[in-house]
Amino acid sequence: MAGGVWRFAQMVTAVYEVGAALFGACVGSFLNVVVHRLPQEDPARRSLGGRSRCPGCGKPIRWYDNLPVLAWFLLRGRARCCGGRISFRYPLVELLTAGLFLLLAVAQPFGDVFRPGPDGTSQVHGPSLAAQGFQAVFVALLVANTFIDIDTQLLLDALTKPGMAIGLLGGLWPGVAGPLSAHPEVPPALDTLLASLAGLAVGGGVTWAIRIVGTRVFRREAMGFGDVKFLAMIGAFLGWRPACVTMLLACLFGAVIGGAGALFRGTARIPFGPYLALGASVALFATDELLDFLFVAWPEWQRSSPAARWFLPVLALFSFVALIVLVRRGRRPG
Repeated sequence: MAGGVWRFAQMVTAVYEVGAALFGACVGSFLNVVVHRLPQEDPARRSLGGRSRCPGCGKPIRWYDNLPVLAWFLLRGRARCCGGRISFRYPLVELLTAGLFLLLAVAQPFGDVFRPGPDGTSQVHGPSLAAQGFQAVFVALLVANTFIDIDTQLLLDALTKPGMAIGLLGGLWPGVAGPLSAHPEVPPALDTLLASLAGLAVGGGVTWAIRIVGTRVFRREAMGFGDVKFLAMIGAFLGWRPACVTMLLACLFGAVIGGAGALFRGTARIPFGPYLALGASVALFATDELLDFLFVAWPEWQRSSPAARWFLPVLALFSFVALIVLVRRGRRPG
């Protein structure tokens, strides 16, 4: 009997995970529409309603040619109506969103959705399911903002401002953005709402301060105001500690990926929004592990290993040499 209950629970979990991936692919298909239409200046073209149309000839796309991922491969990347090329970005966005939804379903960073009931069968835990729903909205917003920023170098208020509101609403569910204090006398919903507000303030405040200081030092805009609102949105969903981790990781990813782009391609035109989204994706699943590494494991290793004292000087020397190479490459003519 116990073995049968266990197998049934495993089957329910597997169905849930596969369903999350398929649903993510469908959401990714909608995000392709958002990425294409929302930045348009013409209000009629900006509308997210109506049938999808071929970007080449403008004809309506049939439903079976709009199936996520599968349709692109069946059509071999060409439109059925006019033979125009269909960018690989379309299945890429769908696969990326499906993968993130699957990762949420497998990792379940805000508690198990299915928990043993009194009779031993699996039962849905409502708060965990609600928390996962809010985080699914969050990763969808990360994907949409990433590709819009790559295309236009803009992070649109139409996504970041509603995202802030949804993140604060998600703070009403324990486990989404908190807790902030974990004090037994503070109601859990209030504690996580305060954590969400603190995340919004810290996320927006950190980028706002960097924007002001960088602009004064370099005498040009160091960071767009869209980045300020984007990290404020991230903080509203995740809380203040993951917002700080997101900023740290975004700077690290930006230095590595942007430096590699400048070194090998002579330029690094990817704006900062995608790095923030990448940092937020990691922070969503691994904030506690990263903080433990930085403030516990790393200091212990430095105290216990004689080689640790050489790590930072070697890293600094490597960074200095890389900087010289980048500067010299930047000064080459043509």
